[in-house]
Amino acid sequence: MKVYSSDGKYIIETDDMHIFDHGTYGNIYKYDDNTCFKVFKHIGFHKEEPIIVLKELELKNFNRIIDLLYDRNLQYAGYLTDFYQRDDFDILSDKEYLVDSVNNIYDGIMELTKKSIMVNDLHKGNVITTKDGIFVIDVDDYKHINSDNTYINTYRFKQMLKSILYDALINYSLTNPQESYALIKRLVDEDHTNINHFNNVMKRYTKPIDYFSKVLK
Repeated sequence: MKVYSSDGKYIIETDDMHIFDHGTYGNIYKYDDNTCFKVFKHIGFHKEEPIIVLKELELKNFNRIIDLLYDRNLQYAGYLTDFYQRDDFDILSDKEYLVDSVNNIYDGIMELTKKSIMVNDLHKGNVITTKDGIFVIDVDDYKHINSDNTYINTYRFKQMLKSILYDALINYSLTNPQESYALIKRLVDEDHTNINHFNNVMKRYTKPIDYFSKVLK
């Protein structure tokens, strides 16, 4: 299959390329060392508007949309984006890393909310840790919804945050997994529509893991 850049200046022939990864909605190909692209399995199913908004906003800690891709019939077929190298970084060991990433993602979601974008498919599987921070990837299922998406977007963000915190915490030796998750819930869910409590708690500790010290062996 051939896909074209938005200005028609370059063509990508996917049949000649190795599939780097794949998801529910499309296949991901490595374009070069720094970029990759996703081509949808079902052309015409996805809407351009959310990706155009993401491209224009250039949100911190979201995968940067470089260009939209089209098939020969000018139907939206995928997008070109930065390639992120996964790194098994311990997000609980570095406060600046965690707090900056979390706040940038939250601020980005609030910007998308203002643009009436619903952040569908935001979960831990679509978040990647790199040496430079935590990044949201796989944004092609976001939807433009003409209603107030504040509650659902904040809910999905907090569910994602609780999941990645718990996954990071279970790499440590825990005395009580249930109490550990309860600590995460108190940290994330204390404020229903913002992350002020999370930020205030993090200020009191040298490292994020110190907050969980009572459940560590």
